[in-house]
Amino acid sequence: MNWLTNYIKPKLQSLVKKRDVPRNLWIKCPCEKQTMIYYKDFEKSLGVCNECGTHMRLHSETRIKFLLDDKKYEIIKVPPCKIDPLSFKDKKKYKDRIKQAKRKTKQDDAVVLAEGKIEGINVLLVVFDFNFMGGSMGINVGNSIVKATEISVKKNLPLIIIPSSGGARMQEGILSLMQMPRTIAAIQKVKDNKIPYIVILSDPTTGGVCASFAMLGDILIAEKGATIGFAGRRVIEQTIKESIPDNFQTADYLLEHGMIDMVVHRKDLKSKIYKILKFIKKEN
Repeated sequence: MNWLTNYIKPKLQSLVKKRDVPRNLWIKCPCEKQTMIYYKDFEKSLGVCNECGTHMRLHSETRIKFLLDDKKYEIIKVPPCKIDPLSFKDKKKYKDRIKQAKRKTKQDDAVVLAEGKIEGINVLLVVFDFNFMGGSMGINVGNSIVKATEISVKKNLPLIIIPSSGGARMQEGILSLMQMPRTIAAIQKVKDNKIPYIVILSDPTTGGVCASFAMLGDILIAEKGATIGFAGRRVIEQTIKESIPDNFQTADYLLEHGMIDMVVHRKDLKSKIYKILKFIKKEN
C-alpha cells in the first residue's frame, strides 16, 4: 500500500491536477468602451490600449525597465523613517494601510529611485507608483526626492521624475504638506548646479505633488491623456462659480495653454528623453 499511496497516487494526481491560471489574465481599459486587454498585449504595448490609445497606469518597475538600457539599473534604497508619526486612524489604522500597500507593491513606499542609462547617458530616475496609497507624498517620499537630488548633484546625473500621485498623504497631516517646500528647495539645488531636471507627468499628477516639484522641470513632458492639476473639478467650479471645459486639466489642454512643453506617446518617451539630454549636453 505504501508503494501505491506514496508513489503511484501522487503521479496520477500530477497528471490530472489543474494548472494554475495566472491572475490578471485580462486587464480592463478605463475608457468608456472598457476594452478587455490580454495581459501579454498590455505588456507589449507598455500599458497603452490599442483600441483607444488610453495610457493606463504602470507599476514603477515596469516604467524603469522600459526606460533604462537593457533593463539594467541599480535601485537606490532610502532608509525609511518612523511610520505613522501622528498615530492616525480612520476606518483603518495608518500602520495597517502601509503594511497592505507594501504587500501589494513589494515596495517600501510610493517612489522608487533607480540609477541607469538612457541610450548610454547616465541618469537618475524617481518613479512614483500609484498602487502604493495613490502615490501620495508623505515624509518617506519627501526623503526619497531629497536623496535623489543629493545624488544627482554629487554625481552630476540628469534627474528625471515621473510622478503619478493624488497629492499629499492625509494620514501624515501637516508633516506631509511640509514636503512641498522641502522638495522645492531640494530641486533648486539641482538647478543651481545646472543639472538637467526633466519631469514626465503621468496620470494622475495632482494635489500637492503638482503644486510643488512636479511643475518645476526644465522640460515638462506629459503622457497622452494624463490628468494634471491641483484641485478637483468640483472644488474649482464651486470656488469660481463657473463651469470649466470638459478637457480641463488634461495633458492636451495644458499644452494648448502653454503650461507644459510637449505631450508624448509612451512608446516614444525613451527616444524623446535621449534627444533632449543629448541636445543639452551638446549645448554645454
